[in-house]
Amino acid sequence: MVMEKIILVGFMGCGKTTLGKKLAKRLKVPFIDSDVEIEILHKKTIGEIFGEHGESGFREMETEFINSLEREKSYVLATGGGMPCFNNSMEQLNNLGTTFYLERSAKELMHRLSHAKIKRPMIASLSDDDLLQFIEEKLSMRSEFYKKAAVILSREEQTADELEKLIRLLQPLQKN
Repeated sequence: MVMEKIILVGFMGCGKTTLGKKLAKRLKVPFIDSDVEIEILHKKTIGEIFGEHGESGFREMETEFINSLEREKSYVLATGGGMPCFNNSMEQLNNLGTTFYLERSAKELMHRLSHAKIKRPMIASLSDDDLLQFIEEKLSMRSEFYKKAAVILSREEQTADELEKLIRLLQPLQKN
């Protein structure tokens, strides 16, 4: 049996959901997207939650969601980009399972996100230059949290094949 709880962290647009779905299918475990689950639980979009409760209210909902995962047996979790950076959440995630940081450069993230702005209200109105500056600023603040992950994946390691191999290599090192 492979690791029971795989947690993917990283900046928005780095590929957590795409990679997470592929990996969960290969490992035959459920895939969980924290933002989607929070939207379902609260019957509101992330944008609506931010609008009604502010960022601190949303981050509190993320913390509650993390706590709810303790009783789940196995899964691949894609976190929201900011989740690891608030309310001691990175430590909670590390205690919950094996965390993997999908590291990407600001320029690559900008190229990936520039095509998905419509789906992301936080960046929808930004020009590409402003988007790059936004990403660089946020990454400089968030990378210290992301780098607390158990494993930092280089760009080349961010495929379902490579991650599955790494998980199988790490398996003997896992407790219980």
